[in-house]
Amino acid sequence: MRARGGMLVGVLVGVLALAAAGCGGGDDDGGGASATTAAPETTAEPTTTAAAGGGGENEFQLVASGFAWDKTSLDMTAGAQVSVEVTNEDTAQHSFTFDEASVDEVVAGGEDATASFTAPAAGEYEFRCKFHGSMTGTVNVT
Repeated sequence: MRARGGMLVGVLVGVLALAAAGCGGGDDDGGGASATTAAPETTAEPTTTAAAGGGGENEFQLVASGFAWDKTSLDMTAGAQVSVEVTNEDTAQHSFTFDEASVDEVVAGGEDATASFTAPAAGEYEFRCKFHGSMTGTVNVT
């Protein structure tokens, strides 16, 4: 199951690389065209940090695989609406439990779920899986 997530990331990176390469135009006859395609290439690949996870400042993608989280730190802004999409690649159920925001989202094995909440006051907090004590991480709220 762990290989599936790695393969998915590899496929996505490959597709983005091919898309960026295809935007370059011809070798000899479009010297001016490369200047117009340079800007999209810099934004084609999404940021993989936990702070930008799902495309927005307070949107995250969190994967449970091999009874571990793929990220152990989430950075968010106090008072912001937050969305955490949890993908469970294991067969056992997991939870995204974040007590300070009153979140306890249970995710069945092989399923996805989204937890939406308002970020608490600035500080450092813990998120965890309530079923597996070793699955913990830190929420940094600024």
